[in-house]
Amino acid sequence: MAQKKKMYLGEESATAGKIIEFIVELTVIAAVGLFVANFFFFSTKNASKAMEPTIRQTSVVFSNRMTYAFTEPKRFDVVAFKRTVASDDKDVLVRRVVALPGETIRIYRGQVFINGEKLDLLGHFSEITSDGIAEEEIRLNAGEYFLLGDMPANSEDSRSSTIGIVRREQIAGKVWITATTITDIHFIR
Repeated sequence: MAQKKKMYLGEESATAGKIIEFIVELTVIAAVGLFVANFFFFSTKNASKAMEPTIRQTSVVFSNRMTYAFTEPKRFDVVAFKRTVASDDKDVLVRRVVALPGETIRIYRGQVFINGEKLDLLGHFSEITSDGIAEEEIRLNAGEYFLLGDMPANSEDSRSSTIGIVRREQIAGKVWITATTITDIHFIR
């Protein structure tokens, strides 16, 4: 009978060991998952109407930090950027890339001209009612981008002297997903 008790205790010990092993494995997987999520992605809250209807005000925006480690931003990419190079992660805005390094941009009477040619904005932007600082032609240097909100009438963007030209170092990532609620999630193209 004593031997039977030992077997029972041994079985209990093996079960407890398996549970502990499972908890340790689960903890390691969760820690690695959090590290990868924080290293590759970040989230910010969209506090303005500047990107409507693409991204609604109060949506949470998820951006990929690594996309631009291997490529450069392209025209019409939606990017998250810091207002200044020294800004903290709470001061992140979301806008769309319109002009690229080495290009000239001018906004005249609501029309966008890149290198003197009218840019087709159909499907990306609503009416532009203010030319801002781009009323006069601006030449972008290496590593400089011109960004606009999808709703330019309600957007503080590169047309504004408070933001102006955005340097490559200010771009924190490419916007990937937006979510208003747990069931209202959209991929950004």
